[in-house]
Amino acid sequence: MGKIEKKKVWTALLIIPPFLLLIALGPSILFTLMVLITILLGLLEFNKLAHPRSGKIERLAGIGLGLILSILFSHGEAWSLSPFLVVTLLALCILHMAISQDLSSIISNLGTTFFGIFYVGFLLSHIILIRNQTDGRIWVLFLIITVWAGDIIALFSGTLFGKHKLYPKISPNKTYEGLLGAIAGSVIIGLLFASLFLPSFNKGSCLLVTIGMGILGQLGDFTESMLKRSAQVKDSGSLFPGHGGVLDRIDSFLFSTPFLYYLLPHFLKESP
Repeated sequence: MGKIEKKKVWTALLIIPPFLLLIALGPSILFTLMVLITILLGLLEFNKLAHPRSGKIERLAGIGLGLILSILFSHGEAWSLSPFLVVTLLALCILHMAISQDLSSIISNLGTTFFGIFYVGFLLSHIILIRNQTDGRIWVLFLIITVWAGDIIALFSGTLFGKHKLYPKISPNKTYEGLLGAIAGSVIIGLLFASLFLPSFNKGSCLLVTIGMGILGQLGDFTESMLKRSAQVKDSGSLFPGHGGVLDRIDSFLFSTPFLYYLLPHFLKESP
């Protein structure tokens, strides 16, 4: 086993067990704090990738608004505070105009900033909303284990059987075989987990949602690969030795998390 592989194994062993214990046994407030810290670190990485030449004020504006929106949204208050968001948007526009060295880049910079707020802050904050549902701990574990299973099986199936490239310009290592492996892994592990811990979860619904989570998990990974390719970097950061940065670890959850959250009311109605 090489040095990189050893780093990956040790990092995973040090992070994953405490993380799962926190979800299963920890209080809701501690879980929320952990997610908000993750969002903050993710926003820092995104703004470093997307605005490498921008000033600190521009980055802080995007990071601050993203974190505030995440806090409000995770408490179900974002939509009732739309005037606040509108005023903040206008203030951010003025801020960009005031500090921009190249006026022709204002629109693209604003678009990039708000994409980061949506991509990291808005999407990931849905996991807090899932945690606050009935049996929220179990649903969060279902989400994480199902998506992780897809990632792991995608890696092995792509390595062993991958011959047909998915989109080599963006991610040269991703293959159709890896994608199919991801879907299969999510479905098998998701169905097994649900049968053990969510017995009232309709098997047909579980099959459909695990297929969707498998696909969206890989789409999230692919999207982050596109961002890194645009920024010409291998990893979004170096926080986790052998695993890259925060965005490298959460990318598979960014689309699959809201997907599960907005389907949850239907699943909860199915329960006796």
